[in-house]
Amino acid sequence: MSFSKDADRRRIETFKLDGDLRDVYVELLSAQCAVERLRLRYLAEEVAAHGSSFMVARSISAAQAICEFFSSIHKSLPTQAGVPPAKNGGPGQEKGL
Repeated sequence: MSFSKDADRRRIETFKLDGDLRDVYVELLSAQCAVERLRLRYLAEEVAAHGSSFMVARSISAAQAICEFFSSIHKSLPTQAGVPPAKNGGPGQEKGL
């Protein structure tokens, strides 16, 4: 395969990756809004005490998986201005969750 075809293939894959990242970003914003609505309606203690233990556990598991994946990406990023530093702590450490 020629250099030009390899470069074209990489460029196409980069466009696909960027599109997938945009889709994920929109879905994460939606999830963030849903969490904020929950946080504004209930205290963390109320969710823990009265929420379905199955749904609480599944939600925590999903949040941890997302956090771990993006943390691994963050660690691999070249140092750049404009990339916010990683926060200490995991999901639920902010705003009383």
